[in-house]
Amino acid sequence: MNTVTHNNKQYTVTKLANGHTWQLVEVGNVRHKLTMNRDQMIKNGFGHIVNQVIVDSHKLRASLSKKAIARYLEDSVMLQQAIEDQRNALGVRVNRNSFEVRV
Repeated sequence: MNTVTHNNKQYTVTKLANGHTWQLVEVGNVRHKLTMNRDQMIKNGFGHIVNQVIVDSHKLRASLSKKAIARYLEDSVMLQQAIEDQRNALGVRVNRNSFEVRV
């Protein structure tokens, strides 16, 4: 999670599930939230955050397919490789027992 300063206030930045918007939550006041799209983030000087998390959808799809095949074949080595591939494609931790993503 990144921390940024906007209008002299500290915010933690979280990328939302749709992949195109980010939520800024004020540190110390969780009820104060801002939602910004890619253009707004860049315009406000947060381009480094926007470019930081780019998901390669082709690698992600390939890793999910590999994960499904490994489960079907009950191949634990292949499953671990698929989990690692998924982590690399997403840049986050992946729950090995499901297709869920944990940030």
